[in-house]
Amino acid sequence: MDSRWVRALALMLGLGTALGATAGKLEKAFEALRIHDYFLARRLFQGQVARQPAAAWYGLSIITGRADNPFHQPDSAYTFLLRAEAAYALSDARTKDRIKPLGVDTEALAAQRAYLHGLAWDLARNANTLEAYDRFVQRYPMAEQVADARAVRDHLAFQRARESNTAEAYRAFLAAYPGARQVYEARGRLEEAVFRESTADSSLAAYERFIAEHGESPYVKQAEDAIYRLSTPRRGRDELRAFIAAHPRNHRVPDAWRELYATYVRDLDAAAITRFLRENPDYPFIQELSEDYRVASLVLLPFRHEGAWGFIDEQGEERIKAVYEWVEPFHNGQALVGRAGRTGTVNKGGREVIPVEYDDVSEFSEGLAVVERADKVGVMDRSGELVVPMRFEEVGEQREGLAYAALDGLYGYIDARGNIAIPFSFQRAGSFHGGLAVVERDGRNGVIDTRGNVVVPFMYDWIEGFDRGLSRVRRDGRMGLLGPFGDTVLAPVHDHVGSFTGGPALVVDGKACGYVDRAGRWVVRQELEAAEGVIAWGDFRNGVAEVQVKGKRGAIDSTGRFIIPAQYADVGSFAHGLIPVRRKAKWAYVDRLDRPVTEARYDQARPLVQGLGRVVVEGRWGAIDSTGREVVPPRYEAMADAAHGLLVVRQDGRHGAVDGQGRVRVPLAFDKVVPMAADLVQVERGGRLAYFKPSTERMIWKEEGFDVAVASPQ
Repeated sequence: MDSRWVRALALMLGLGTALGATAGKLEKAFEALRIHDYFLARRLFQGQVARQPAAAWYGLSIITGRADNPFHQPDSAYTFLLRAEAAYALSDARTKDRIKPLGVDTEALAAQRAYLHGLAWDLARNANTLEAYDRFVQRYPMAEQVADARAVRDHLAFQRARESNTAEAYRAFLAAYPGARQVYEARGRLEEAVFRESTADSSLAAYERFIAEHGESPYVKQAEDAIYRLSTPRRGRDELRAFIAAHPRNHRVPDAWRELYATYVRDLDAAAITRFLRENPDYPFIQELSEDYRVASLVLLPFRHEGAWGFIDEQGEERIKAVYEWVEPFHNGQALVGRAGRTGTVNKGGREVIPVEYDDVSEFSEGLAVVERADKVGVMDRSGELVVPMRFEEVGEQREGLAYAALDGLYGYIDARGNIAIPFSFQRAGSFHGGLAVVERDGRNGVIDTRGNVVVPFMYDWIEGFDRGLSRVRRDGRMGLLGPFGDTVLAPVHDHVGSFTGGPALVVDGKACGYVDRAGRWVVRQELEAAEGVIAWGDFRNGVAEVQVKGKRGAIDSTGRFIIPAQYADVGSFAHGLIPVRRKAKWAYVDRLDRPVTEARYDQARPLVQGLGRVVVEGRWGAIDSTGREVVPPRYEAMADAAHGLLVVRQDGRHGAVDGQGRVRVPLAFDKVVPMAADLVQVERGGRLAYFKPSTERMIWKEEGFDVAVASPQ
């Protein structure tokens, strides 16, 4: 209310009020109001504004607030009410006692305010425009509906920004509605719009300018990727060298160096490595190059001697002495080893790169390995240098240049040198995928970007993570999907949502299920039966999903089209062109057109692995190939899925292996058989190990006491 009006009102009240002179007129005004004589009531109330402002303004608010008279004007009614409330607040006790019998008191004023709020809310909802809701929020800030009005207003404003989809629109939204729920998504979309608009012509200059002007943007890496792509379209040596020289800070420089290296040494020839180093003396990965030069083609296998472990080569020659309590196979040039309860790594030359003095050592990720000792954790690089000090309680794998870490019971993120990149303020934290990481605060999960900005608010019980672009989420026991901007792709209102690993995602509600695509659109409406265990067998695999209709099983493709009619008792997973199906008690294989490939004669039929499908007849295992031909007759007690082209089988309690033609390649003479490569198998008998080479039918090495007479393959 205008301050001048309040001062004038106070002056009038201070001078006193001729109650006796006005009593009759006020009562006549309220009586006229009661019998709906609005013309008389309005005239009388207007005449009493100066003497009895609280009652008069209240009466005028009632008249203009009602729709059954020509004076109806909700805005005026609210203005009159505000004046009445101000006048009432300044009235003395005598005046309040005088007008109370006329129905003018605190409760009446509050009731009129609630009525006018509701009237204005109805008008805003009927208009259903951004401007209408915004006006309601501004005009009626104390209304109980104002929270709903803000929510709808913010939604409409954000939709308008989304339709425009420009940086200017998102900036305007963030400036106008900083408290909106959509600000997290708007910030992400603003960053994307700035990147998109700044690089609209997809030119090298545009990407370089974007990085110069927006160095903190999460899209800098995408811009750097584009610069790398545009600068090296053919990945030629001159292009790669020019890129390295012109963009030394680009995160793709290591890739460029390695690609340049690969153009020289695709076959890891010693002479080619020497030539590369002579022509590129600034190559930063000299240690890797030296290791490549010496042992690139060397294959090392774990072996045991007198209870200790070491490594031999493919000829059975000892390369690393058996001095360890345990070893693991080599991965990326190094192997984890253990001794005296401690862990470290060795390279193929037998040198301990990470000293065997740690309680635990992780596999290398982005060239870094986490090491732990005495409940403190640090990070080492591939050369064995401790690049992150041993001061953390936990450190995760490096992903996109950052790793989560724990310190004093809280989680944050560090870079490859241990510098704090995102403060330690979370109860839990996960690795980054696609520039996003799941974190927990106050028992609720949210998502942050690589700068620590909140992309998804802390409102979920569980968030899967964005390693596949979308993330499944759970809130209050219900599941849905989020997009990479934190936008809701599928509302969390469903019993179960499956993954997108093999096609559209399964969505289950009660006894019905269907499938949605990555945009949350229904590919198959929930018209399928959610039979028992559907969350285990209903996901897409290799572009095909098993479904059930009227108690019968069939299969659909990723468009929702039935490729196998729902006419079977059971259906297996599609692989290598074939699908196992069961009609009544027996299994067969059909192709994608539901054409029989085998007879229905099997008690069990498993999906094909490496082109071979395991089958059972009367308790005996055999195998078919992708044409349906029975390449291994069902005669074995047990059979494992194919690995390295071999099927491990058991007969009379002994293990061996057959190939895809049914030929015995490893005699059935062992307690255990593990294919290691196409022509190398680890075997075990009586707790002793050996390595067998199927092509030569010979052991390349066997542990002392193995002493197995190996029969020739049949």
